[in-house]
Amino acid sequence: MLLRQLFDRDTSTYTYLLADETTREALLIDPVLEQAERDLELVRELGLTLRYSLDTHVHADHVTASGTLRERTQCQTVSAVGGAACADVHVQGGDKLKLGALELEVLATPGHTDDSISYRVGNHVFTGDALLVRGTGRTDFQNGDPSELYDSIGSVLFALPEDTQVWPGHDYKGHTVTSIGEERRFNPRIADKTREEFIDIMNNLGLPPPKHLARAVPANRACGVAGLNQERPAPSVVDVEPAQVAALVSRVRVIDVREPEEFSGELGHLDDAELVPPSVLESKARDWDKKQPLLLVCRSGRRSTQAAEKLLALGFEQVMNLSGGMLAVRAAEGACA
Repeated sequence: MLLRQLFDRDTSTYTYLLADETTREALLIDPVLEQAERDLELVRELGLTLRYSLDTHVHADHVTASGTLRERTQCQTVSAVGGAACADVHVQGGDKLKLGALELEVLATPGHTDDSISYRVGNHVFTGDALLVRGTGRTDFQNGDPSELYDSIGSVLFALPEDTQVWPGHDYKGHTVTSIGEERRFNPRIADKTREEFIDIMNNLGLPPPKHLARAVPANRACGVAGLNQERPAPSVVDVEPAQVAALVSRVRVIDVREPEEFSGELGHLDDAELVPPSVLESKARDWDKKQPLLLVCRSGRRSTQAAEKLLALGFEQVMNLSGGMLAVRAAEGACA
């Protein structure tokens, strides 16, 4: 078997080229749109025929090249049942995919997303975002479920022989490959963890949204054909209810746009809130990261709405407004007392 591991630096995504060395039939796993030309050039250089383009799930951090590869080579695109409806072939756990003398077994490994699958061939398993090197995929969007991921890793992937080589969908620390035995012993998220401990870890990662989330998911449900060239929808202010604040404050930068006497007055302020009155908002915001999620707060929601719209006009991409302001927060607390 010919195996090559390829890397996209922008999204830390691994793409895998597999081929049967006798028939020269090949497939790509989790190809990235911006790297399509690189991957096609490698296929040509090695004298291969691309038969399949496989995705382990509908990705949120990059746009797949599957649709582009299909257009360029007439290969078949492969997705999980419940994944991209545009795929030519839909597979589920237990299915087999033939590539010359090679046979890939499909493993159902949901949890990172509800359509996540892994592919096993011989002593190798390609785990997508389910199992990473000393980590796991997150479970906080696209119908992710930490309990399902615990079972996928513990009952499906960890049931493989210890010397099985694990090829992950991403790595952010320079690792390239691991083994089932290593992850059973050393993976800090799941090794020797109970289901409850794992769920608690996954529910408290506090990760920011993936950089390409808004474009990647809809593009990937269309096999990536529209890709990054499609016009990005203009961002808009997202209203947040008081009940949502507790889950958000650790993930966003909280900007309170009241005056100093209000900030320290009877309504108080949210934990970790920064006081930035409207008169200095624009000058202060020049030094902020425009990709960082922001939550705007005031007394009733009126001033924060105006401030949020101003930040959107300045190019900020993820701006939220606390609906009803601190008045609504304190009212909700009183109702629960």
